[in-house]
Amino acid sequence: MRVSAHCSLRMTPRYAHSILVLVFTTLLLAGCDKFEASPYATHTPNAPVHSNLTNIERLAAREPFDDDTVTIVFTGDPQRFYEEQELIVAKANTIPNVDLFILAGDIADFGLMQEFLWVHERMERLNMPWFAVIGNHDMQANGRLIFQQLFGPLDFSFTYKGYKFLFHDTNGREYGHNGTAPRIGWLADQMADTVPDHFIAVSHVPPFNGDFDPSLVQPYTQQLGSDERTILSLHGHTGSHVDEYLYGDHVRYMVCNAMYWPVFHVLRIHGGQVEVEAMNYRE
Repeated sequence: MRVSAHCSLRMTPRYAHSILVLVFTTLLLAGCDKFEASPYATHTPNAPVHSNLTNIERLAAREPFDDDTVTIVFTGDPQRFYEEQELIVAKANTIPNVDLFILAGDIADFGLMQEFLWVHERMERLNMPWFAVIGNHDMQANGRLIFQQLFGPLDFSFTYKGYKFLFHDTNGREYGHNGTAPRIGWLADQMADTVPDHFIAVSHVPPFNGDFDPSLVQPYTQQLGSDERTILSLHGHTGSHVDEYLYGDHVRYMVCNAMYWPVFHVLRIHGGQVEVEAMNYRE
């Protein structure tokens, strides 16, 4: 879900509304000592800090469900779709035995602090730990710095119930396709871990999309496919659901719907086998 820099941006009513709301909010807060007036601010007092790391601790401290299944709510690209996000959060809270919620990037559209805060506040209504990976739109303006402040490192991992989750930055175009993202060496180091039973990779841009660094597609997919324990590679970005084995190996590549679609997905993983249920947040 990317608007290339060389393309003209159509001022749809929704874009116009988003910009007006951001400008109005900035003006409204300009006279308040608690907030920075600039929409490009990278720090706001009392903003959350390193939310992903906090949720890792929360997941570790949580009493596990009495089953051997990992249940995940999987969606992404909430940018500007705040009403839809509220519906997904409310629906997710009704699903029994959910272990965690994965938000596959593009939290913001313009990389502005207030956009991140609006989404974060709604995600905090979840009754389960939740984790976000950085998207290409999250890197606009000062968005990368803001993401690191609010969520923590761009690449991070944790192990839960024998599954090691590898959250990482694949927004290659935002680095000029210079070979630095994704960090193949980081993935290799993480996958050298002999303890987990399975690996689940999580990133925003999938390797079959043009915003992924083309020079890294082969080494990336080969790295994921080099270990039989890698069962899933989860992504956002393209806007619509994909669920395929694409590179002649055992890795299942899955892309979530963007939040403007009324359907999100629940993954139930048992013994390395993945069942996918589509759920409509308007029903």
